[in-house]
Amino acid sequence: MTDRLIAIEGTYNFRDLGGYRADGGTIRSGALFRSDALHRIGDRGRAQLSDLGVARVVDLRDERERAHLPDMLPEGASLVASPIFPDAAVHVVEKLDIVALTELIYLQHSDTLSASVALLADDDDPAGSVATVFHCTAGKDRTGAVAALTLLSAGVDRDDVVGDYAASAEHLRDVWLVQRLEDMRRAGVEITPMLEGLVGSTPIAAIEGALSGIERRYGSVRDYLLANGLSEAQLERLHDRLVVSG
Repeated sequence: MTDRLIAIEGTYNFRDLGGYRADGGTIRSGALFRSDALHRIGDRGRAQLSDLGVARVVDLRDERERAHLPDMLPEGASLVASPIFPDAAVHVVEKLDIVALTELIYLQHSDTLSASVALLADDDDPAGSVATVFHCTAGKDRTGAVAALTLLSAGVDRDDVVGDYAASAEHLRDVWLVQRLEDMRRAGVEITPMLEGLVGSTPIAAIEGALSGIERRYGSVRDYLLANGLSEAQLERLHDRLVVSG
């Protein structure tokens, strides 16, 4: 699979979701991006986002995370807060491993995940001429879930979606992970192997387990999204915005 990583200053996991085969065509390039947090990007990074046509940023972090490390936005872009968790730090305290956290995100936060997918469907630019980037802190768990649900709802092959999720660990494993763990140490957090995996890993078993849980409970990702607030019309709009024929 082609690496979709884009070198935006101050990010480590910024990717274009375009290019995947989907129902009726291919996911449009340059319409939807996923990323880690955007607080480090500076003037050059902001200019790069403007060059990509980014007009909307969807921040999946909680209120405390957003206040502590606010996004740097490209000129003219709007910011939409769509937190998946009310308090992300709780999951560190609970000492969940990455497989348990991933299942929790999909099955216990189905309402907020689905609301974030709905935001992408209800974009004011259905033709996809301007771009949206959505992100959390690492761009792997909350962001990975929104990306997976969005791609699967558009008919992208499950293997491609799993590969897209798993790619985050490679992008984060060096500088980003070292810095993140050091920040946590300074905050008094004990760094254990399980916590290191929680912060930096994206094992295939985690997303496969979560998607299997959705299938057992709902039947399909489409049914999951419909059960959690999306309409058929929204799913059609999302498909029309993201998928180009050919």
